[in-house]
Amino acid sequence: MNILSNINVAFIKLNKWKQNGFMILKDESYLNNNLRLGEDIVVQIMKEQVNKKGPTVTRNIILENESVKISPYNKNHIVFEKGFNFSEKQCVKTVTALIKPKKIGIEIKKKEKRIDIWTVVKNLKRLQTKSTLIKAKVRKIRCSPCLISPQQEIIDILLKKKLIHKETVIVTQSKTESFKIKKKLMSSQITKNKIYIEYCNEKLSKNYQCYLEYLIRELFKPIIQLNNGGHIIIEKTEALTSIDVNSGGFNKLKSSRETILWVNLAATKEIITQLKLRNISGIIVIDFIGMINQDDQLSLLEYLDRQLQLTLSGSKIIQISEIGLVEIIKQREERNIYDMFAQQCLICQGLGYKRHEKLSNQLPGYFLELSSIFG
Repeated sequence: MNILSNINVAFIKLNKWKQNGFMILKDESYLNNNLRLGEDIVVQIMKEQVNKKGPTVTRNIILENESVKISPYNKNHIVFEKGFNFSEKQCVKTVTALIKPKKIGIEIKKKEKRIDIWTVVKNLKRLQTKSTLIKAKVRKIRCSPCLISPQQEIIDILLKKKLIHKETVIVTQSKTESFKIKKKLMSSQITKNKIYIEYCNEKLSKNYQCYLEYLIRELFKPIIQLNNGGHIIIEKTEALTSIDVNSGGFNKLKSSRETILWVNLAATKEIITQLKLRNISGIIVIDFIGMINQDDQLSLLEYLDRQLQLTLSGSKIIQISEIGLVEIIKQREERNIYDMFAQQCLICQGLGYKRHEKLSNQLPGYFLELSSIFG
């Protein structure tokens, strides 16, 4: 639709999106041809639309599974991740050279200590089939823009985020949905985990707290109670997310110093969980309860940093302000829960969120054991 050479950005018209997608041209340098106005191109959505900011797209299409990534439109892209020794790399290079089509790029990942070459071959063949189907759909397109591949369903997101663990129970609303879930689980090669799939026409009231619908409704609440009696308040705005920690009525320890440190540590663990579940990104400012002792401050920051590294990829502590606010930045990954299941409030002009009236209809009747959601 438009090309702004001075800032290296092109705007792409997409189907079913109110905002045009934007493409960063410097990241498309592997394609030698120049982009032209009105040209039909195939793009992949890297980041979905957030508020008024359109989705980020790229022509570097990537299809991936557990051990292999392929680039159907970038034949020069051949990468081996770190961890391969010389003999393994030579073996994989030889095998992929024999079976890989010349017009696609490839990236091999090493997930375990020993690489299973037959697993790599099997995954590569599956991705090639998927790539062939996509290219066939592209050739049949008569009117653009249009969506080539379907959007991810909730079960795909759960599998991608690795929220399904051993002994997980999934309940659906119908027998048809159960077989659909079973097919997806089998295609995802989850063989080590024992997963139970059940179906029920009505909600089970005793298990309602395990439903995704219930969990998502709870995540919209700004106040989260801590087990020790304190609570945290999460307020998200367009610019940043503020988190306030309060001790509440917790006074069970001997000294105020121990009480404050205990509440801050408990709040840190809950904050990390909430950031993960709500998928909040960008600038995050945390107002912990003030601590005078520097050793306590250092212990809290070390614990926070360790939890960030273990749980939230692409996040780090930026600084501590003069008034004791901890600033964190987290890289955006897909949409957060507010963008997915809420709309901006027209009364306060975007300072609040109103849940969609059809929230229940947007979610399948799945529920999982709480342990599988919270890890």
